[in-house]
Amino acid sequence: MPETDYLTSPTPTTPPLCDYSDWSPSFFIIPSVYLLAFLVGCLGNSLVLWAYLDRADGRKRRDQKAAEVGRLALADLCFLVTLPLWAIYTAMGYHWPFGQPLCQISSFLTALNMYASVFSLSMLSVERYWVLTGRRHSSHHAPRSCPSKSLWILGGVWVLAGVLALPGLLLRSVQESIFLSCQMDYSMLIRAELEEEEKERTEMWWTAALSLKSTLIGFLLPLIILLVCYCSLAQLLSRHFGRGPHPDRRRQRRLLRVIVTLVMAFFLCWLPLHVNKTVSLLLEFGFVPYSCSLDQILLAAHPYVTCLAYLNSCLNPLLYAACDPSFRKRCRGALLHLQSAASKIFIPLRNN
Repeated sequence: MPETDYLTSPTPTTPPLCDYSDWSPSFFIIPSVYLLAFLVGCLGNSLVLWAYLDRADGRKRRDQKAAEVGRLALADLCFLVTLPLWAIYTAMGYHWPFGQPLCQISSFLTALNMYASVFSLSMLSVERYWVLTGRRHSSHHAPRSCPSKSLWILGGVWVLAGVLALPGLLLRSVQESIFLSCQMDYSMLIRAELEEEEKERTEMWWTAALSLKSTLIGFLLPLIILLVCYCSLAQLLSRHFGRGPHPDRRRQRRLLRVIVTLVMAFFLCWLPLHVNKTVSLLLEFGFVPYSCSLDQILLAAHPYVTCLAYLNSCLNPLLYAACDPSFRKRCRGALLHLQSAASKIFIPLRNN
C-alpha cells in the first residue's frame, strides 16, 4: 500500500487463493467518524491557534512553545479540511466524484499532515531538551530564541514536509474501473516498452520504496529522536529540577507531560497503520510466508486503522485541555474575548 494510499480501497495483489467476496468495510461508520473528526478537529484546532497565538494575556512576543503548538494545530487543520471529501468517497463505496485536482491536492495534504505533525512534535521535544539542558549549565534562564531563527526553522519544517509529501501530489490520479477511484499511478515512472509483468514488478518496487520512506522518515526516525530526548530529560528532571524551586519544577513537569501525551497519542494512533502496510508489503514480497487468513485480516483492518490514524488530528486539542491548565485559561480568555466582540456587534443591532 503506497505512502499516501491510506484512504483508498485496498486491492488484493496476492495469488487468487483467498475469497475476498465477503470483504466490505463499513460505508456508514467510517464516513461518520470522518465527519465527526472534521467538526471536532476544526473547532478545537482553531481554538488552539487563537488561544496560543492571539496572546490575550498582553505579551507582545510569541514564545517558542506557542509557535510549535500553533504549527501542530495548523498541520492538523490542513488535513481536516479534506476529511469531508474522503467521507463522501468512502460512503460512495470508494467512488471519487470530485475530479483530478482535488484528488491530488487532498492526497498531498493528507501526507503533509503526517510529516508536518511528527516534525512539529519532534521540534517541540528537542526545543524543550535544549531549554532545560541550557538551564542546567547556567544559573540564568536559558537564552530566548531568536524570532528570525524560529521563522527559518518553521519554514524548513514545512518545506521538508512538503517535499516528502510530493508523491501524493504528482502521482495521484483518478482511475476508472467500475468506479472512479483516487489512487497512486506510477505509469510516468515506468518505461512504456516493458512487458506487463515487468511493469507490475516495477510498480511493486515503487510502492515499497514510498511506503518504506513514509515509515522510516515519518515514524521510526522521529520515534528514535523522541525516545532519546525524553530518556535524557527524565534523568535531567530527576537530578536537577527535583532540587529546584517548586513552581519551576511543577511548570516544567507539566509542560513535559503535555508534550509526552501528544507524542504518545500520535504514535499510538499511527502505529497500527504503519504495521498494517509494512506487514502487507512483507507478505507481498514473500518475506513473510503467505497466509490467506493473515491477508484477509490485513485487508479487513486497513480501513479501520486508517480511521484511527486520522482521528489523531482532532485529539490534540482535547489533550491540551486535559493536560495543560494554561491552555484552559487561554481558551477561557479567547472565548470571553469572542463573547465581548460579539456583544459589541449584536447589541447595537438589537437596539435598532
